[in-house]
Amino acid sequence: MESDSEEVAVGANVNSYDGPLPYNYEPPRQERGQAELRGRVNGQRREIELWCEENRWRIGQVSWCLCGRCEAMPSAVESVCCREVDAYWSLVQTLDPPEDITCLTLHPGFEASCLNPFVLQIAYMNFRQEHGSLQASRPEQFRYTAYRQVVRWAYGILGRNIRKAIPSCVVSAIRRQFAEEGQTYKGFQWPRLEDD
Repeated sequence: MESDSEEVAVGANVNSYDGPLPYNYEPPRQERGQAELRGRVNGQRREIELWCEENRWRIGQVSWCLCGRCEAMPSAVESVCCREVDAYWSLVQTLDPPEDITCLTLHPGFEASCLNPFVLQIAYMNFRQEHGSLQASRPEQFRYTAYRQVVRWAYGILGRNIRKAIPSCVVSAIRRQFAEEGQTYKGFQWPRLEDD
């Protein structure tokens, strides 16, 4: 009788798993503290504000435009051309086959991904699922989603509270496509951080 109980005990250990353990050597996730995030955003903000001080002359005119499609903007941070920002201009330069395009707004992917209302509806549904609905009119939802699309296209995923100004020509094309009668546009805004 004793031999039967020993066999059962030995049999139970035979089926145990001795192989590699998944995620065993993955580093634990580290949460970024609010202070670290605030420091990173404030560092970016200071750098951009210094640039804006040096480039106040850009406000209200378009002599700085290299693509020929920019419009005058109310702030220096918004008064940039797509050809001045590597992240945007590289989208044009990496076209295969190369095309003679002078502005990002003429890129075949721009209209398809940033101005097409059907694409923007799907992108907005994704945004709404993650962040909730925007309390805004339909054209304003389209503009907001189009801005997010073009930034994602140029920079990939930036992360929470990381903002990038969008070139004047791109903003102008989006505003023309999704215009609203009597609308006053907000323009570039810094993220609202606690203790700000």
